[in-house]
Amino acid sequence: MTKRLPTTVIGSFPKPDYLPIRDWFDSARQNGTMGSTDVTLGYTRWESSNADEALFRRAAEEVIGLQVDAGVDVPTDGEVRRENYIHYHCRHIAGFDFRDLERRVLRDGAYEADLPAIRGQVSHDGSAYSPHDFVASQKVSAREVKFTLPGPLTIMDTTVDCHYNDRPRLAADLAATVNKEILALVDAGCRHVQVDEPLFARQVEDALGFGMEGLERCFHNVPDHVTRAVHICCGYPDHLDDEDYRKADPQSYHRLAGGMDALPVHQVSIEDAHCCNDLELLGLFQNKAVIFGSVAVARSRIETVDEVVGRIRSAQQYIDRDRLVIAPDCGLGMLTRDLAVAKLDVMCRAAALA
Repeated sequence: MTKRLPTTVIGSFPKPDYLPIRDWFDSARQNGTMGSTDVTLGYTRWESSNADEALFRRAAEEVIGLQVDAGVDVPTDGEVRRENYIHYHCRHIAGFDFRDLERRVLRDGAYEADLPAIRGQVSHDGSAYSPHDFVASQKVSAREVKFTLPGPLTIMDTTVDCHYNDRPRLAADLAATVNKEILALVDAGCRHVQVDEPLFARQVEDALGFGMEGLERCFHNVPDHVTRAVHICCGYPDHLDDEDYRKADPQSYHRLAGGMDALPVHQVSIEDAHCCNDLELLGLFQNKAVIFGSVAVARSRIETVDEVVGRIRSAQQYIDRDRLVIAPDCGLGMLTRDLAVAKLDVMCRAAALA
């Protein structure tokens, strides 16, 4: 019997209501403004109590269980500990000011937000945070859990540089902080690490100029037995079913493919369900597996199994079956829990049939 196509998820999952943190997707569900100020204020460092730790572990077990029940082979913890995975990382390193915020326009004018500022040298001199978070999640799962981290360009776009005025140098320093976390994850036993660089699709020249080098720095000295993935999507809208949102141009994938194919990673994750790429794109990846976005994460409509199977079979005309992994377009945090589970169920059934 032919083995079914492997499945994974990208990162976020709708958080249980009982968690003691707010989620940056909350305002998108409540009032349709994901970049609204009320979610980005309150940046003082938050310390969890033992009671909170029990809630985070309960949430991780619940979220991972829902993914596994749907048929996901490599789940994440749904980023249950993080208000957003970018600023969560920044809280743990030096150089960031979370009190005196800076107002900026994001994502090519898609929305505005108050953001933390870089006001000094970026460095990671303290303990890594990711081993604790990973081990806590892995303890409640029989499946190997993937850990996700933000890439340098994406961190730079979601913070404000008031110190460097030198983007390549800032990217290099940020990459070193990500590399420290990844190496600590490896030491803790993590075998699946993903770095997210959605800004590659919007800032192609920077991606080609110094962003690829930043990713190499992120994965420096990471052993080959660790599955290394890079995720590039075209962006979240302000709210669910916002079809007027200015997503990044999916043609960016074609310009980035050659550089991505040469990186020291195993998998490149791309969005397809929302933007419906020219699938000749897949033929540009000669050395990497492609994590193929097969269900949309910002549309409430639940895809049918048949349409997902059809799209996967079309993709198989351009890439070897053993280099294809099925996933959602991006994180599922914008959806309700019921929608997220329903879409994962469709996706995994389609992967089995295709």
